[in-house]
Amino acid sequence: MLLFAACSGGETSSNSAAKPASASNSSPPASSNANSSKPSEATATPTPAEPQLIGTYESREVQDKGVVTVMSQLKTLWMFSADGTYQRQSTVKGKPYHADSGTFRIEQPDKLLLTIQVTGLRANRKVQSPPLFKAHKFSLVRGGDELRLTSEKGSVGIFERISKPKAQ
Repeated sequence: MLLFAACSGGETSSNSAAKPASASNSSPPASSNANSSKPSEATATPTPAEPQLIGTYESREVQDKGVVTVMSQLKTLWMFSADGTYQRQSTVKGKPYHADSGTFRIEQPDKLLLTIQVTGLRANRKVQSPPLFKAHKFSLVRGGDELRLTSEKGSVGIFERISKPKAQ
């Protein structure tokens, strides 16, 4: 059984995780008007970066109706890439149980939208034609180091980021 977790007050969700990084011109365009009334980019106040849903997250616990269950037998890994692809792998007592992969995107304020393109374990993979679509309520906390997915019944799966992509 795979569990999905939710967003609660004060937590932040990311809207930029599934968007590939694009090259941008780091210098402002040259201006022929030396008396411009607009403030320069150098004096603009920087805004803190939003947490991004990027990296590998491992299941830790499930919270349901005040009861916390630590995940020890069932382990699920979610791997989210900057190019908008994901992979999910679950094991029970160390043996493969479930796998799927595809693409993901974030819809504000708190929806994780999955397009599931391939399901099954290595020996028995199935291309989903047409792809399956799933929406999950989610939040990122602790600067993106914790992913919370909420099921339709209200249980919250908590996943800890165990690896981040290397800085580019």
